[in-house]
Amino acid sequence: MMVPRLLLAIAMASAPPAALAAPSAGPTAQATKAPTLHVTHTYLRAAPGKRAALIAYIKQNWFAMDRAGIDQGLFTSYALLERADDSDADWDVIVAVGYPTAKGHDAPGVADAFKAIRAAHREIKVDGLGLAELGTVVRHYPLTLVDQGR
Repeated sequence: MMVPRLLLAIAMASAPPAALAAPSAGPTAQATKAPTLHVTHTYLRAAPGKRAALIAYIKQNWFAMDRAGIDQGLFTSYALLERADDSDADWDVIVAVGYPTAKGHDAPGVADAFKAIRAAHREIKVDGLGLAELGTVVRHYPLTLVDQGR
């Protein structure tokens, strides 16, 4: 089971950020074709025994909002990376979000547009639990994409 996760993590890490997003079926699918100039990594630690539930929560909640962000041209991609070893790290998963501008979430209008997306989203709890019970954000890194292979 560990080997397929490791292979998936390697494939996702080596894929271009725009390739990591689920394709949009909406009329604004062109937004996914914008180059990625900024990527933000958010590291999360799962509560004991709750890693799978945290991953399900992220997919059902965060990625639902991220798809809307792609449709609106706010983001270029999103991905979920799971730590593939049993080391004593302080994180279990990373959420990576790509942006079409070097300013990322700080670009004009992005924060306000995402605030509206978040307000419209209705939380889907996993096993009756929300994010506070499933895990915590450990750290957050805004990164400028300097170079990318194809």
